Amino acid sequence: MKVSVFTLGCKTNLYESQQIVAGLLAMGHDAVIGLCKADVFVLNTCAITAEAEKKSRQAIARARKLNADCKVVVVGCASQKNAEQFADLDNVTFVKGVHNKEGIVKLLDSYGVDVEQIPSVYAHTINAVQERTRAFVKVQDGCNNFCSYCIVPYLRGRSRSKDVDVVVDEVANANSNEVVLIGIDLSQYGKDNGSSLEQLFSRLQGLPVRIRLGSLEPNVVTEQMLTALSKLNFCPHFHLSLQSGCDSVLSRMNRHYTTQRYYDAVQQIRKVFPCVAITTDVIVGFCGETDEEFEATCQFVQKVGFADIHVFPYSPREGTVAYNTMADLPAYVKKRRQEALTVIKHQLHGKFVDSQLGKVETVLAEQKKGGFWQGYTPNYTRVYFKGDVKCGDLVQVKLTKRYLDGAEGELV
Repeated sequence: MKVSVFTLGCKTNLYESQQIVAGLLAMGHDAVIGLCKADVFVLNTCAITAEAEKKSRQAIARARKLNADCKVVVVGCASQKNAEQFADLDNVTFVKGVHNKEGIVKLLDSYGVDVEQIPSVYAHTINAVQERTRAFVKVQDGCNNFCSYCIVPYLRGRSRSKDVDVVVDEVANANSNEVVLIGIDLSQYGKDNGSSLEQLFSRLQGLPVRIRLGSLEPNVVTEQMLTALSKLNFCPHFHLSLQSGCDSVLSRMNRHYTTQRYYDAVQQIRKVFPCVAITTDVIVGFCGETDEEFEATCQFVQKVGFADIHVFPYSPREGTVAYNTMADLPAYVKKRRQEALTVIKHQLHGKFVDSQLGKVETVLAEQKKGGFWQGYTPNYTRVYFKGDVKCGDLVQVKLTKRYLDGAEGELV
């Protein structure tokens, strides 16, 4: 049977889709990641915003266009939030939530809705089918933060961590030159089972792959953690979640740090990793954000000197504290602020790329397009270069000039 597994949303969702594919292949099915003509479509949905939930529903129509007689199985955050929005749609035969997604491989012929209760401990059953270049290893699920704008803790449950031994084994057998450790909130790893990020990093020492991290919270940055990372083949890139550069907005968001704590974490990181790239997410136009509060954010991101910023306008999400108790800002205000911060983002990114020019870096060759190989340096600078290499190779490249969203380089 041909099965198409289509993913919306985060890297954790992609990893879980790769687990589903691994299970399907083991059962003898012809299974692929991506939307293509198939007998059965497994749609791994997202609900981080109302727009993501809408795209999840629209994916069913896209599947029907590829095969009008197909079966559609829906899993993930959008179905966890509201299974009934999918259950009555044409071609949808089975709806499941976020827990035990990989178990769907045994339920392709089932009908109805089965949204299971989320467990209190990490449940791991099968390793994912990995890409040839960069492998993702999910080490944690759930979130305890309950930020006032975020629906995720209500859908993914409380934080729970994969056993250290299981993580080490999966990383060691990933068959890739680079492994990214990911989770819904990676910073909470180990707090539920007596382990810690430091213990995990210590156990990963000596493995012949370079290690990259998913998003972190600033509160997790300590001297001990950074020391443990420095002993790994670590890629010095931190995606350090910010959301706002103003303390009063952070308080309304129920973020658990101040801008001073965030800046201290940045300084700690740069002492240990001088060539680090620090990237972040910023939400503009959060409930009640004044012009002065937005200006504070603009000044703070320039003070930090980010390598890149993902800029998002605030999107009200039903079921969150902010949705129920705080007034939204007009759309034109959010759009104007998004445009203003995006200008700063491009200025900072260009400045960071310029600081990398002239350096020789180890680049992971990921794809060839338009005559150029594309890949990333350890600090996640995107590089375009020509040469006789193979996909997945780690090669030495000298960065020569700014190009597109990164730098052009010469193979050494």
